[in-house]
Amino acid sequence: MGELFSVWRFALRRFAANWPLMLLVGAGAVLATTLLAAAPIYTDTMSDIGLRFRLERELEEPRERAVSLYVDRLRLGDPVQLAQSRAFHAISEARVGWLGPELLVEHRSDTLGVGFVSASDGGERRPWPGRLIHLSGYEDHVEVVEGRLPAQDAATAEVVLPDGFQREAAVGDRLLLTARRYDDCRFVPPSEDEEVAADEVMCRPTTFVSAGLQAEIVGFVRPGDPDDLRWQLFQDGWTVPEAPPQGRGGPIDGSGGMPLLTSGEYFTGALTTQLPELLSRYRAGVGPARAGMAVRDVTRALDDLAIWRSDLRDGLGLAVGGRLEFAEALAQFRNASTFSQIPLLLLLLQVAGVVAFYIVVLTALARDRQAQEVAVYRSRGASTAQLLGLTLAEGLLIAVPAALLGPPLAVLAVSALGYTPAFTEITGGEALPASFSEDALLLAFGGAVLALVAMLLPAIGIVRRAIVDAKREQARPPERGWFRRYHLDLGLVVLALLLFWQLERRGAVFDPQSVGGWQADPLLLLSPLVMTAAAAALVLRLYSPLLRLVAWLLRPLRGTAVTLGIGRAGRDPAASARLLLLVSTAVAVGAFAASYAPTVDRSFEDRARYDHGVDLRAGVGDFRMPRAGEGLERLRAVEGVEQAIVAHRGRAGLLGGGAVELLAIDDLETAAPMLWFREDFADEPPERLLSRLDLGVPLEGGIPLPDDTVALEIDAYTEISPRIGRLRAWIREGDGDYREFVFSAPEPKSWTTLEVSLLWRSTPLVDPPLTLAGIRFNDRRLLVTNDGALFLDNVTAVRSNGERVVVEDFEDEFSWTMFSQRGSSETFGASDELVRSGEQAARWTWTREVGERSRVLAPSNPALPLNAIFSESALAHFGVQPGDRTVALLGDGFQVPLIVRGTARLFPTLDPAGFIVVDYEQLRTVAGALGSTLEQQPTELWIDFADDLSLAEQEAIFERALDPEWMGFVVGDEPLVLADRLGEIAADPTLQASGGGILLLAFAGAMGAALLGFVVSLAITLRARTVEVAVLRSLGASRRELLRAFVFEWGVVLLFGALIGVLLGRWISQLMLQFLEVTEAGTPVVPEFSVQTEWSLLSIGVALLILAAALTLWDTWRAVLRRAGAAALRLTQ
Repeated sequence: MGELFSVWRFALRRFAANWPLMLLVGAGAVLATTLLAAAPIYTDTMSDIGLRFRLERELEEPRERAVSLYVDRLRLGDPVQLAQSRAFHAISEARVGWLGPELLVEHRSDTLGVGFVSASDGGERRPWPGRLIHLSGYEDHVEVVEGRLPAQDAATAEVVLPDGFQREAAVGDRLLLTARRYDDCRFVPPSEDEEVAADEVMCRPTTFVSAGLQAEIVGFVRPGDPDDLRWQLFQDGWTVPEAPPQGRGGPIDGSGGMPLLTSGEYFTGALTTQLPELLSRYRAGVGPARAGMAVRDVTRALDDLAIWRSDLRDGLGLAVGGRLEFAEALAQFRNASTFSQIPLLLLLLQVAGVVAFYIVVLTALARDRQAQEVAVYRSRGASTAQLLGLTLAEGLLIAVPAALLGPPLAVLAVSALGYTPAFTEITGGEALPASFSEDALLLAFGGAVLALVAMLLPAIGIVRRAIVDAKREQARPPERGWFRRYHLDLGLVVLALLLFWQLERRGAVFDPQSVGGWQADPLLLLSPLVMTAAAAALVLRLYSPLLRLVAWLLRPLRGTAVTLGIGRAGRDPAASARLLLLVSTAVAVGAFAASYAPTVDRSFEDRARYDHGVDLRAGVGDFRMPRAGEGLERLRAVEGVEQAIVAHRGRAGLLGGGAVELLAIDDLETAAPMLWFREDFADEPPERLLSRLDLGVPLEGGIPLPDDTVALEIDAYTEISPRIGRLRAWIREGDGDYREFVFSAPEPKSWTTLEVSLLWRSTPLVDPPLTLAGIRFNDRRLLVTNDGALFLDNVTAVRSNGERVVVEDFEDEFSWTMFSQRGSSETFGASDELVRSGEQAARWTWTREVGERSRVLAPSNPALPLNAIFSESALAHFGVQPGDRTVALLGDGFQVPLIVRGTARLFPTLDPAGFIVVDYEQLRTVAGALGSTLEQQPTELWIDFADDLSLAEQEAIFERALDPEWMGFVVGDEPLVLADRLGEIAADPTLQASGGGILLLAFAGAMGAALLGFVVSLAITLRARTVEVAVLRSLGASRRELLRAFVFEWGVVLLFGALIGVLLGRWISQLMLQFLEVTEAGTPVVPEFSVQTEWSLLSIGVALLILAAALTLWDTWRAVLRRAGAAALRLTQ
């Protein structure tokens, strides 16, 4: 150990002699410590900001922000329960007292009757229910409006009331507070046996007991700060009721009475002896200081909140209740933020690796230059420890200052990010509130150690070489290093392949379904580092043979540029291979850095756009034509509204059970450009996909009726009493709405003319033109019958002049369809067995069944089968393929035929687990025939706004649409506004700039290290080849040929390094951003994320690298040419 540090004085002189190169190495060490220290500083800073934002957004109501637990029915004078309340207080103070400025306590009595013994002004007073209440410290947070506060040492009850109760009471009024009345009967539950219970004699009380006390009103108060969270423990609040509430409530549900605020000394002292049997509630809680809540407090807060409830419930045996929404918000934040930070940390580790490799490259260059010097020292008796001590001393001179400078520089860098445009909305143009942390100091120390190791590694290989070894290595090509000699690089590749296979098998790094929440395999988390190292190992092994192969293939080409450039690199690939690795790893990190923020932003925006589908969606009701259609036209005419349509959202059942989502869209041609649609949702764009639903023919199914029809008739015959109730006709009016009319009842064993009038007191109930859409009939309730049949003939329209027109005689071609429910065994068709007139009638047969069923008889309808777009999962549910026909259950479970016209993997607003998309007009026509009122009505309004319309303008337009008189139908007041959702995403610091800032630093660090390493290596390597250039010049090589050779040699390094880096970085991005595949609750994200790369940022980094390399190459080439003359050759000889 003594020898190791015995040469420190000489090390100082050598360090000073090589200060330019050591300064560059030191810059890399400082960069490593700064970036590693910035990781926890930045994540803590952004997490703190994000935590406060999440708490503000998710806990909008003040009552949700306060944390409290309570226990009911504690008797004031019970010593055991008094001890429990004291233990409650002690546990609460220990567990959650630190969350807020103070522990808040509310003592609240059971309901008391409040009567006025005397009024100070002699007036009449109304009796009220009330409660004696004490809030800890309320005296310091209220303003006395009138009178004074209760005395602390009062032996009798003194109370104050909230400001506003002056209309019910006055200072000086004396009150009689009466507790609940008790009797001498003990409650015994009645017997469960009805006969025994009937013989039981109820207890009749003979004695009644009631306790009470007198109190005096001494003042009226109001809160000093109404927004103070302490008032969330004041259940009654400060609002004064207009009148006394009726009845008495318990301490849990009692509010709205007269809150009688008294002193804590009286409530826990004299009152316990005056009314020892009085029941009370004890509540303790805090108002967490969100501004002071840091992310490092989250875990402790969650643990303490969980243990708090457990201690009270299990330790004290108390049945506690309360509000802990604050804990739920903290848990959601922790779950979301933890796994979004892991890729950032891993990226910074990769950046540190790049910087470490940069240090290795520069240190290796320095040691190569010092190899002769070290060999001389070795030959003159210097020990290995002394020579290694030289490098160690130089390394400590760099690593120690780097460890000290890293954390403060990291704080400055993170703080400065607040001035960048990405953070302006979060910080208001101010610096980010960054601060030191223990993790930052540890990581900075780790970065310094990493830099020190990187400086020692090149020295280990040369400290054992004597002068003979150095001369021999100059005369021969360098040997393979121990890493390749023992094939450890291939072992690293095998490990990378195993990790890749494991990832393919598991599908993701993160597991949201693990017990206890999110989990991740640490080895899989390190897979990007391992695979990057494996790629580097392959490059080192294959680079030289590939270059020699390329040189051999390009030999037939004329010119010396290719031969000299590639041939030289193939013979001695060490320098270019190191730079290739440096460039590729730096560009890979840069690609990830340029992909993280755009991918996260795009993923959350895509989720919002998928959920909303269009700019605005809102529920609708009372949608009746034509006024509803006129309202839509008025809405479309509003400036800023591009389009407005309606849609129906429901369910389509499967014959085997279950259901899928059903979406019926009106005006398909208009809807297609309104919808947000991504290319990977389907194999064709939405315009073409939705056009497959268009029938191309008018939807005019049913039987037309004369315009002046006033009644309908139909002849019916049955042998036995039919199992059905009355037949119901569904008639479509001229405005497209459907109306139901009930026929008279059929009689058995004779033809009966069933009638229904379309008039109400001589006034038509429907507007022409009229169409008979269908006839529906339901089973009678709980009726079991034998098999039977019902014959129908001659559907007749009765006109206003009395003329009867047969609109359907069931002759010729039979074009009616029966829609039945699942599991029925009924038939409907033409029959000549029994007719009223003509040659045939319609016959419906039934079988003996138990239970109620419905069916519909409908004329031919061009809307059938329904054209439908199926999701891929819906195809599997129904067991069909594109072009197949199937049956879905619509309305009241009627079997309706569908045909698969197209497929989509995803469709906006729909669950990919299974959905069907149809044309709303087709569905409405079929629903009208089925008598299904739900499917006839749209459920949603869709609005497409102009692109430049602000959120405030969109909301103003929607406010106008809320007027049913103007709109023509009812619009729900809770719309889904896309601009509002996107605004929330843009304002969320946990999403916006959450990774962008630190990744910007990482990108700059990685590319900066690559740029410096490439420039310095290029300059030193080319200057070391002065003799080689002189020889080539003496052999006739021109200056331009040499320049082209250098450009070709190092251009290949840049080109392949950038290409490998981009491919590797994109793959790492796809791997490490898999946390975007699931929500905070662990459910799959829809739609899936796609990697987005900010190519402009990456291109700028690569362009700067190329520019720096070109300038360095040009300057070094000129310097080398000036030195590469005869003097250089003589000096070598």
